[in-house]
Amino acid sequence: MFKISPVNRTKWVKGAAFTVTLSLCILAACQKNSSAEKSLIRLIDLLKQENILKSPLSDKSSMDLTETTYPINSMPMLDSTVGENPMGLKRKLNLGSVEFNMLFAPPKSEYNFDITIPNNGILDFGIGIVRDQNSESLRVPQLDRAEGVEFTVVLEIDGRKKTIFRQHLKMPPLRETRTVNYAQNRIALASPNRKARLTLITSGKEGIFSFWANPSLYDRIQKRTNVVLVSIDTLRADHLGVYGYGRDTSPAMDALAEESTVFLNTYASAPWTLPSHVAMLTSLNGIHHGVYYENDRMDPSLITLPDFLRADGYFCAAFTGAAFVSSFYGFSKGFDSYGMGQGLLTSPRLAEKAAQESLEWLDANSDKPFFLFVHTYQAHAPYNPPEPYNTMFTEKSARWKEFDIGKDLGGKYGFYKRLPEDERQNVVGLYDGEIRYTDDVLIKPLIDKLRALNIYDRTLLVVTSDHGEGLYDHATWDHIHNLYDESLKVPLIIKFPKSKHAGRKLSSIVRLIDIMPTVLEDLGIAFNPNFGDGRSLIPVLQGRETGDRVFTADLAENVLGYRTPSRMAMNSGKDKVILNMPSRREDREFFGSSAPSVPAVELYDLEKDSREKNNLAAAPEKAQVARRLLQSLQELVKAIKPNERTKAKLSKELDEQLKSLGYIR
Repeated sequence: MFKISPVNRTKWVKGAAFTVTLSLCILAACQKNSSAEKSLIRLIDLLKQENILKSPLSDKSSMDLTETTYPINSMPMLDSTVGENPMGLKRKLNLGSVEFNMLFAPPKSEYNFDITIPNNGILDFGIGIVRDQNSESLRVPQLDRAEGVEFTVVLEIDGRKKTIFRQHLKMPPLRETRTVNYAQNRIALASPNRKARLTLITSGKEGIFSFWANPSLYDRIQKRTNVVLVSIDTLRADHLGVYGYGRDTSPAMDALAEESTVFLNTYASAPWTLPSHVAMLTSLNGIHHGVYYENDRMDPSLITLPDFLRADGYFCAAFTGAAFVSSFYGFSKGFDSYGMGQGLLTSPRLAEKAAQESLEWLDANSDKPFFLFVHTYQAHAPYNPPEPYNTMFTEKSARWKEFDIGKDLGGKYGFYKRLPEDERQNVVGLYDGEIRYTDDVLIKPLIDKLRALNIYDRTLLVVTSDHGEGLYDHATWDHIHNLYDESLKVPLIIKFPKSKHAGRKLSSIVRLIDIMPTVLEDLGIAFNPNFGDGRSLIPVLQGRETGDRVFTADLAENVLGYRTPSRMAMNSGKDKVILNMPSRREDREFFGSSAPSVPAVELYDLEKDSREKNNLAAAPEKAQVARRLLQSLQELVKAIKPNERTKAKLSKELDEQLKSLGYIR
């Protein structure tokens, strides 16, 4: 009947094409603002052809500017508001553990920029040299490590020039893999509110791949609201204290909830990481963002939350566990810096690494207007929290101190394997230990750091997840198999600036796609309220909206080779319908344990049956609701049009990450 495929986004949401166009116009308008009107000025965005005084690339024709002209694993920037990109100098450089924006500036390069110096002005930038196969192929004379590049910054005011920075970087050593020499710098500028010209100069032998990383100018004393978005992968809502769980898994999140608004019924639009995070950061459901499979990639034309914030003068940084939130899938768009260096995803201390990276970044950057996105796979299988968390919620006689679906249940073959109840509770206890560990080492230190830096009160802090986890609630482990609430219902805790709306617990149904417009409205950033599929939650908070919002969730056929049929879900109030396509016989026989038999249509009254155990699809009193919901799903299916998917470039490192999480064999 249906197969989930990417979609022509001009259908389904009324005015979708218009709103995307309008959003682009808004971003373009932000870009046209004078530098004095912005809280953070990116020199990358200001660079045009007329700003290039010198460049060795100027002598090359467009035909000569090939991939080998630039560092390996660098690509032209597609971030909104980046403007024209002469000679492809504006690039994202991927170093594996991090991807960041750079101005490519091989010697001898000179770029100038007309600016207005802000009050308490800071010029912040990185300088670097990358040495790889492309740079070596230029066959420049042999360079010893004493040679390298001199980086110079000249400030000109009223015709008077002054060198405000000069540093020499040595060549990084030559190895089989690429090497980088890098330094971060920060310069305080005098003469506030004066018009000036900055010139960035690189000097040295031709053929060296030197660059300026994220050169930006900002007022270090500012009062803008900062934004922190924390996504704890695979965290189901009903295992947190604030959501009524009996175990003490989340003391820090529970305390945060007292100063926040807690949305008790928040739904993801997909039961796995990649499409759900795309939805979270674009405010689009799957039929509009088109990412359904592990080799799909975000369409670079989509406008993301960091795109909006970038256009409004926010510095956007991220620290993630990579894999299905890797930059390979397009997630780095809009971010100035996108971290992916939390190590092996089977590590028992992923949340601690996420905290370390985030807290160090806050120490160095809290004086900027910023958006910080923090993601961790800590709660994701395998469940192997460090001591004492691996025994905190398990019996002394428990069989497992750690649990790996791939090792202990046979991977995909064992997703439907029944365990004795004591062993199932053992697994649940380990999952709960992961949550408590994340709460202790990430959430609490992050809140403490925001307070210590005296920016907690002017920070919009959002804690959520992309999807939940099946703990054999419906005879299934893991999460990429069904659309029950254990897979779709996630926590959403929003701490607004100065803790406004504190202590609120709202039971109306909302969606992850509502996060983006909520952030934008609270910050006062102009956007069309019909942009995307989500809507701001501010009307809910103000009592102007009291009903349940309609969520849609879907799962494509055979995602990740899991041999699952297509499924779709939707609600009308607290009534939820699930439409299951029939599974093929060969798929059912693939598994070591029989997959649970499910009907084509399931209907649950979530208010009376939160565990989704009593299927009311055939109940006479629900006939009208079922008919209406199925009709809506049919209309949704008609809106889905085949479209050529943008494929993700799967690297060897990403392949290994997905193997470590058990997604591929």
